[in-house]
Amino acid sequence: MRLRFSFARVGILISVGAVLFTCGCHQAAKQAPAAAASIEDAPQIGAVTPNSGTGRSQAFRLVVTHPAGATAIADVQLLIDEKMTPTAAKSCWIDVNSLNRVAARTEDGSDWLPFVPIGSAKAASNEQCSVDASSVKVETNGPELAVTLLVTFAHAFKGEKKVWVVASGPRKHSGWQERGAWMVE
Repeated sequence: MRLRFSFARVGILISVGAVLFTCGCHQAAKQAPAAAASIEDAPQIGAVTPNSGTGRSQAFRLVVTHPAGATAIADVQLLIDEKMTPTAAKSCWIDVNSLNRVAARTEDGSDWLPFVPIGSAKAASNEQCSVDASSVKVETNGPELAVTLLVTFAHAFKGEKKVWVVASGPRKHSGWQERGAWMVE
């Protein structure tokens, strides 16, 4: 009997505490979804300009948006090659990471070569292409991020290529999206 009496008291105290706690959580849940949903969303790939053309060197402008704002975009990657393969080996694959540094992917597609600070006199390059870090422009405007990369293709990297872009946010990425074609002569 005594055990039952103690249990009833504890039950009342827990119930009262739970009611207060539940009310607090319920109110917070009603206030949080808009902000939480936007940070949970994936970035959206917009226009890539130019989306077609010919040449050995070209400034590509990549536009990406995120509902939580441009600063929620962690990186933007550009891949130029004949086709998308699992490793993207021997492709022109460039990453603008943390919006302040740029790197090219290794020849076998297994890792990034050393990152170069944007604005420096160095280049991010592999055997297919290079990007002069001093020419990289990163512009933000509300939810929109625009990255401009001057890409110079190596002489051996020739032919009809496709242009793909992917962007990452805090929780999700956009997935690779084909955004153009380029003829490298």
